[in-house]
Amino acid sequence: MAKKRQPKHTRKAAKQQRSSARTPRFAPPPPQTRPAIKISEAILTLAEPLQERYREPHRIQAIIAITVMAWNIALFPDEEPSHVQGMLLESLPPQLGGEDVGVLLSTIDTLIARKNLLYPHVREYILKHDLSLVNDKVALSVGTAPVLETIQRRAP
Repeated sequence: MAKKRQPKHTRKAAKQQRSSARTPRFAPPPPQTRPAIKISEAILTLAEPLQERYREPHRIQAIIAITVMAWNIALFPDEEPSHVQGMLLESLPPQLGGEDVGVLLSTIDTLIARKNLLYPHVREYILKHDLSLVNDKVALSVGTAPVLETIQRRAP
C-alpha cells in the first residue's frame, strides 16, 4: 500500500523552513549611519570663537563659508589638505595681500583642527548651506551627503 502524502500545509511549512535556513547569496549593503549630531550645529560650534570676535553680518557670512570649507577639507586624507588649499589659493582674488592669505590659511588650519578634535568620526560632506541672520540670531541649515572612510582624488 502506498504511503499517504503529507498534508499540503505541512509540506509548505517544511519548505519555508528550509528556504529561510539558507544563507543569502548576496549580503545586503550595510545601513548608512547618520551622525547623531546636527551638522549645522557643529558648524556653528566650530565657528563660535570667530563669531564672538566678529559680529558684523558680512563677516558672519564669511566665517560660516570658511568653516564649511574647512569642514569639507578635513574629510580628505592627511596629505590632501595642502593640495586643496593650493587650489584655493589659485582661486583667490589677486588684490588679497600676503598677510590676508596667511590669516585665511591659518584660520582654515585652526578650523580643521577643531573639526578633527570635536567631531573626528563625523563623515558628512556639506553640499550646500543656507545662512540667515535675524536680530543677531544665526540660523544655519545644511545639505549633506555621507562620505566614504577614505576620499581619493581623481586621476587627471
